[in-house]
Amino acid sequence: MMERGMTLRDCLEEMSDIGAYGVEFMTHSMSSEYPNVSDKWVDEWWKMMDKFGTVPDCLTGFVDSCRRLKPMTIEENVAFLERDFKIAKRLGLTKVRIGPPAWVIERAMPVAEKYGIWMGWEIHSPMSLKNELIDWIVKQAEKYPNTIGFNPDMGIFQKYPRPYTRETQIKAGTLTRDIALYIEDSYRKGLEKAEVTGKVKGMNPKPGDTNYVETVYRAGASCNNPKDLIPLIPYIKHVHGKCHEMTKGDEFNDTTMLYNEVIPLLMENGFDGYIATEFEGQRVGGVEDIDEIEEVRRHQLMLKRLLGV
Repeated sequence: MMERGMTLRDCLEEMSDIGAYGVEFMTHSMSSEYPNVSDKWVDEWWKMMDKFGTVPDCLTGFVDSCRRLKPMTIEENVAFLERDFKIAKRLGLTKVRIGPPAWVIERAMPVAEKYGIWMGWEIHSPMSLKNELIDWIVKQAEKYPNTIGFNPDMGIFQKYPRPYTRETQIKAGTLTRDIALYIEDSYRKGLEKAEVTGKVKGMNPKPGDTNYVETVYRAGASCNNPKDLIPLIPYIKHVHGKCHEMTKGDEFNDTTMLYNEVIPLLMENGFDGYIATEFEGQRVGGVEDIDEIEEVRRHQLMLKRLLGV
């Protein structure tokens, strides 16, 4: 959809065919009329929901705080959010994914309550699951469970390097494929970085090969412990299922993230909401041809396997 190869109708039809019915509205990506969405467009939206059996769920709404050099006031930030709350209500979306600081969230909460909107503050890599803002949101969510909570992005559980980091460098001629794959395999097996560095030095490496050892071993530095998510699960109503590269075969898996650990934890601790597939293979930037539809299908099949449905 990023390259306009599919219309919104095409995407909804594909979703229905996969059996993935919860829709996240991506504002200007899904409507050329955003933020001034007409009644005609809204009517068409509801017709498509009926036609494909899809369900409005969440709006991705971030404050456009960089639209000018002068910092936006709190009132302006809240006004931006209220604009999206109004659109969400018209489209039947009960959740809005947000990312503003605490002082904006606090002022926006009564406004969200007015429109019947639950705000999911996004926990995104490289963020830790243990910080003061998360503690503050937990306190608000305990008091206002229908107004505020968390929208974790699976990137916070990324342990292994992104495939397009490797492929981009190989295409540029700065990285040797065999050496790169050896480094990645060694990291997955738990070999010490010093040992791998020494072995690479004996493989007639390019400078990029030597540097890639550091890249790979740094990949999991910000990976959170899945168990740290457990105390937050009562306040989670929406999850961003980021994926970079799905394996083939009978059991699909993302090659970079700890899905096999996180999804069971969510289910065992009462999570009840949608997990939105967010494939980021478009970042490869022409390194190789990627079938985005197939990657999304594989991700959904992985979720069904892990969910036991």
